[in-house]
Amino acid sequence: MDNALQLELNAEREKNKLLLNIVNSIPEPIMAKNWRGNFIFANKRVAELYGTTPEKMIGKEDSFFTGNKEQGQFFKKNIQSIIRRFDTEMVYEDSTDARTGEIRHFHSLKIPFKNNNDELNIAIFAKDITEIISLKNRAEANAKRLEHVLEVSGEGMWDWNIQTNEVFQNQKWADITGVKHSKRSFSEFQDCLVEEDKKYVLASLQALIEKKIPYDIEFRFRRPDGQVIWIWDRGQVVEYDDQGKPKLLVGIMQDITEKKFNQSEIELMAFYDTLTMLPNRALLNDRLNLALEHSKRFKKYGAVLFLDLDNFKTLNDAYGHQAGDDLLAIVAQRIQSVIRKDDTVARFGGDEFVIVLNELDSEPVKAAIKAQRLAQSIRHSINQKINIKISNTTSEIDYFISASVGITIFYGQVKAPSELLQLADLALYQAKKNGRDDCAMFDPVMQEKLDYSTRLDKELRQSLKQKDFVLYYQPQYDAKQNLVSAEALIRWSHPELGLVNPGDFIKVAEESNLILPIGDWVLSEACQQLKKWQSDPQYQHLSLSVNISAKQIWQKDFVVGVKRIVSDSGINVSKLKLEITESILLRDINGTAEKLNDLVAFGLTFSLDDFGTGYSSLGYLKNLPIDEIKIDQSFIRDLFNNKTDLIMIKSIIDLGKNFGINVVAEGVETEAHFEILKEFDCDIYQGYYFSRPVPLSEFATLI
Repeated sequence: MDNALQLELNAEREKNKLLLNIVNSIPEPIMAKNWRGNFIFANKRVAELYGTTPEKMIGKEDSFFTGNKEQGQFFKKNIQSIIRRFDTEMVYEDSTDARTGEIRHFHSLKIPFKNNNDELNIAIFAKDITEIISLKNRAEANAKRLEHVLEVSGEGMWDWNIQTNEVFQNQKWADITGVKHSKRSFSEFQDCLVEEDKKYVLASLQALIEKKIPYDIEFRFRRPDGQVIWIWDRGQVVEYDDQGKPKLLVGIMQDITEKKFNQSEIELMAFYDTLTMLPNRALLNDRLNLALEHSKRFKKYGAVLFLDLDNFKTLNDAYGHQAGDDLLAIVAQRIQSVIRKDDTVARFGGDEFVIVLNELDSEPVKAAIKAQRLAQSIRHSINQKINIKISNTTSEIDYFISASVGITIFYGQVKAPSELLQLADLALYQAKKNGRDDCAMFDPVMQEKLDYSTRLDKELRQSLKQKDFVLYYQPQYDAKQNLVSAEALIRWSHPELGLVNPGDFIKVAEESNLILPIGDWVLSEACQQLKKWQSDPQYQHLSLSVNISAKQIWQKDFVVGVKRIVSDSGINVSKLKLEITESILLRDINGTAEKLNDLVAFGLTFSLDDFGTGYSSLGYLKNLPIDEIKIDQSFIRDLFNNKTDLIMIKSIIDLGKNFGINVVAEGVETEAHFEILKEFDCDIYQGYYFSRPVPLSEFATLI
């Protein structure tokens, strides 16, 4: 071969290689097939879809790579049909991606041709339109979904090209408005707007277009048949022109006529108590805010009265809830008859009422006096005889009930509504503490107590993490003054306040449920100390009492938790005594008895603290596994001044003997106390006569 021919051949090869590189760089499928449907050429994109190389595709048909013979047969028949007609065609077809099994969609140009041997072949140039088809299907599905949603929700849809004034409304829009779709439908819509609302609607649309202010309004509309309906209409700009000006508005509307007609009833249910027809808590909060604003504007003091009926539960228990409801309705009327028209009375819940008094006086003392006088008038009105019909009978009863009232004064917006209610409630608590059927005014001393409790609650949580608590031990002696046991008492060693009075922080812990982790800590700490005593012959005779709160026992996992703590300590359980009070039994005596019996079977014993202060102590002794009762120290304190207390103490000790239960006297502060209790044959003695509660180090010296 001469050099010229070789150069020409090399140039041709380079040209073919360049052409092949160009074809392979095209990201869309390019291929050629013979009459039998076998590949005679395929670029890299085709090979990628079939998970192979262009070289390996030559001489094979599609199903060899996809495994889909039915699809391969379809491709073969299709190209034979086109070759037979020998005419270029555009077709839409699907192919399987051999790598993922995904069906992909193609728009293919198929061109029949003859090769140098005059054999019929076909060239195929395909474009992958899978994503386009997916978007199209999704758009159609969304449109269908929107159509269904609008149909279900009862909403009409509209769009408005504000530049061409072309409008479109769906059928639901026409059904709601009664206006048929036409070139004039928007003008007809405007004509049907109730005259008083037309300016508002058009101004709202203009504000949307010019200032992008949200369009979400309610208005009245007079249908062509004369019926006036309420419409809720919402819309927004969804398309702008090249200059950034709004072009297309889209919106939805809904017929809310029925909602509007029912709105007064809904407001009644939402903001008024259905029994008394007084404002409920939600509306009370609004009225309080208005009262605060009013006070600020007119510089006058107002007041909040928190009223609670005394012993209301007795009526419900005796005559049923219907009688109670009737009484509440009458009380509501009586309160309303006393207060002024500009004042508010609300039912706060149960048998509690809140009264908001406006414009009492510009001087706080005078305002407080007026509030107190009004509170007394309300109480006097409630105290009058109430005639109540007994349900399911023809009987009627004359009933008398009293009320306790807490009062707080406000000026301007110094305090939030919730704070005012809290202060009035605090004053109410004082009124009840005074013996009920009384009024009490909130004062700064109460505020100090409230602030102190709030601080304790916050710092209790921190101290629980830091373990700032310690146990003190108060010894208990027998009649021969032998130390036989002790009571473990928690003390809070506050970093700044020092030892905090248990009477202060225990109540706070109870209200915040912190008593639960604190109670677990006390029991665990006491068990660890008892274990140490039981390992020392000098202490192993001692028993140890631990106080358990009502909230602890009311927990579902109380028994499991106690067993776990005691078992982990490895103590002799017979030396551990749990002290409970009657308050534990108020919620569920049967459930409590079941829990106590479970722990008695485990080996623990129980002591009933503050015995004699409740009204059903004898019943507790009958139903509960009590091994010990503790005479409340209030009886011991007045032992020599009150003959009734003396008789009570003697009776409790005799009762214990008859039931075979040990009796502990708390609050033994003098030798005289000790001698007379010993004369009554009391079993155990505890009090300052022997020792105050002391740290562990001091307790050791008592042995």
